[in-house]
Amino acid sequence: MAILGIFGKKRITESFFVNSFGNNQTRGIYTFQIDIDNGEILFRKYFNTPSDPIYSFNYGRFVCITYKNKTGTNVDGGICSYAATADILALVSRVSDHGKTYIHACTNGDHETADKLFAVNYYNGEIIVIKIEKKKLVVPIFSYKLKESSVDYAKSNPVFIDFTPDKRRLVVIDLGTDKVWLFKVGEKEIFLDEEHSFVLEPGSGPKKIMFSNCGKYAYILYELSSTIGVYKYHDLKFDLIQMIDTYPKNEFDEKNYASQMIFSENEERIFVTNRGHDSLTLLNRDLETGELTYQEFVDTAANPGDLALFKDRWIVVTCQKGGVIESYEFRNERGGMIFETNFSYLVNEPVCITKFNKDY
Repeated sequence: MAILGIFGKKRITESFFVNSFGNNQTRGIYTFQIDIDNGEILFRKYFNTPSDPIYSFNYGRFVCITYKNKTGTNVDGGICSYAATADILALVSRVSDHGKTYIHACTNGDHETADKLFAVNYYNGEIIVIKIEKKKLVVPIFSYKLKESSVDYAKSNPVFIDFTPDKRRLVVIDLGTDKVWLFKVGEKEIFLDEEHSFVLEPGSGPKKIMFSNCGKYAYILYELSSTIGVYKYHDLKFDLIQMIDTYPKNEFDEKNYASQMIFSENEERIFVTNRGHDSLTLLNRDLETGELTYQEFVDTAANPGDLALFKDRWIVVTCQKGGVIESYEFRNERGGMIFETNFSYLVNEPVCITKFNKDY
């Protein structure tokens, strides 16, 4: 997108929005653009929301946002879908599901093909299936309660849900029981695949899984141990080949929580945020073996969480405790380097960043 800057100079920008917890005056959705020439963050609009917007994702030209139930009523919380433009979200449909709070979700297609939405409830260990009809969220049609650990009586706390790259299974990451659950998807129900579900290291606290585009490698981010597990993925099987720290632990002995990770566009890098160490870390990735090597980190404001990459150059990070979003520049030199841009914008408790889908 092009907009006019100072003295009429044309800026080339990309659009994104940020979810903010904040308070009654600041809570909601903030829309921004980033100048792809210098990394400057440009505020566009603000939309107040009655509840805390937790997680957002695109499916085609629609955006879904999950909300936290703060009042305890049946009409709070839930999930909304929106029609999205460069800096506007227009409500299309909403499912409150008796006021439940879902912290992560996905669909089984884009706005033209999806007929189901899947979401996880961290607080009660539940997976929900919501029907999509005529491009609208309609009604919950099935729920599945995850088992608690029989070994240490750990409670299930699912934090992430998505499909395997071959679309054969639905994957759920359970931070509470340190487990990866796999499910078959039926017409309405989901069915646990116990054979291919597996347990991770106790106390590691898995938070996210992502797969390489080739579908051969999976990467699991461990929040509590601040590590990334690299796995070979084939025929519904995950074989661990590497564990690597998300920051240089020998230089920092205080508590840290790994927050988020994303690929670079060519998948030669992985960027990770760390809460406690308060940093943005760069890891290089071997495209042949899938293995990672630590490169460097830069300091961020307090409690960096979500992040997004623009033009494989500009990284925007949300810092919840710091109350700010910041941009950084990645340069493909000396093995890869990250630089501060000194561009930021104050947002009260920013928790999630989502790029507008410019392809729709």
